[in-house]
Amino acid sequence: MNEEVQYGVILTPLLILVTVSPVPLVVFLGYYGLIAFGILFVVAMYFAVKIEKYKKNNNIQTYREIMAFVEGKRLDEIEKAKEYGKRPYQKVLSALIGGIVAFFISVMFMWLLERF
Repeated sequence: MNEEVQYGVILTPLLILVTVSPVPLVVFLGYYGLIAFGILFVVAMYFAVKIEKYKKNNNIQTYREIMAFVEGKRLDEIEKAKEYGKRPYQKVLSALIGGIVAFFISVMFMWLLERF
């Protein structure tokens, strides 16, 4: 596995923890929970910035471009133009999906905290 793929493997669980952990950490640990969350957040953002720099340097943004890059292939000019045309739609869609997921996670935590 190359270095960039390893960063992705590390970043995925970190982002899940950053999304899920702030409320329980603050509820159960108070200010110490905020400190723990801050450290977790900084580590996750470090890996996110490393991945984004690498993607920018190699001009890869869409899933298809990333998969071709990981497999050691390059997209031809026509495929590259198709992927470039998809980017605006994919960015809007990913923002909407991220907002919906965050909303449901928040509702789930509110429900859990009310029950306990």
